[in-house]
Amino acid sequence: MVRFSSVDLACIGICLFAADAACVQQKTISQDGVSLTYDTEMFSKVEIVELKKEPLPNPHDRLNVHPANFLFLFYVDSQYAGSIKLYPLEDRSVEDIKTAYPELPERASALTQMFDDRPTLPQRYTDGTPKEIPTIQNQMSTQYFLNHVRYLDFSWGSGIAFLVQYSQDASEYVVGSRLDYQIEGLTADGKIAVSAYFHVGHPDLPATEKDGIVTDKNETTFHPPLNSIQRLVGSLRFENVDSGEWGSKFSGKTMVIDGGK
Repeated sequence: MVRFSSVDLACIGICLFAADAACVQQKTISQDGVSLTYDTEMFSKVEIVELKKEPLPNPHDRLNVHPANFLFLFYVDSQYAGSIKLYPLEDRSVEDIKTAYPELPERASALTQMFDDRPTLPQRYTDGTPKEIPTIQNQMSTQYFLNHVRYLDFSWGSGIAFLVQYSQDASEYVVGSRLDYQIEGLTADGKIAVSAYFHVGHPDLPATEKDGIVTDKNETTFHPPLNSIQRLVGSLRFENVDSGEWGSKFSGKTMVIDGGK
C-alpha cells in the first residue's frame, strides 16, 4: 500500500489546482474605460461595438429606439453565442432623455425598484402565471419558461439572472434552440444598465425546434455553465467612464478580438 504524508497530499493538491488553472485561459479586454475578462476556451472571438444612438424621431415610431450603447458580442467559432450590452441612463447629446428614449427611464426605474424591494421571484399573477421580469431592452415578445431566477450582487452593482424563452405562445415547455440565460443589472451609481443574453443548452433539451422541459437544477449541466456566465458579467469594470458622452461620440465602430490574441 502506498502511503502519503500530509505534505505530499498538499503538494498533490497544489499541482492539481495549477493544472486546472492552466486549462482556463483568461483574457482581459478594454475599450473606453470599460473592461471585462473572458475565457478564451469558451469564446473564440469577441467583438466590441460602439453603437450610435437611435432616438425617437416621432411619437409613432418606437421600434428601434435606443441610446448610444457599448456592446460585447461573443462567438464560438463563427456562431453567435451571446452578448453584453451597456446602456447609459443619461445622454447629454439630447435635450430630454425621456422624450428621446421614452421606455428607458421607466424600465430602469422598474429594475431599481425590484433591486430595492427584492421580492420573491418569480412574482406571479393570481392564476399562477409568472410576471415578466423588467428588462432594459424592449423584447417585442413575451417571457415564458422563467426558471433559475435569482438576485446577484456584483462589484459594480446589482443584477437579476434568469433562464427565459421569448415567445408569442404561452407554454410550460422550452424550445431547445431558443433557451437564453439573461442577466439584467444596474451599476451602483445608477448611470449604466447592463443587459446580457447568452444561448445555453441542456441535456434535457434537443438542439432542434422541438419542445422539452428542463428538470435538472444543477447549474453545471448547462452549456455553458450558468455560473460561468455570471462570472463573465461580474468581471465588468468601469474606470473613469462618462457614459453620458456616448451619444455624441459613438458612431458604430467595431473592434474584433480573436481568441487569445
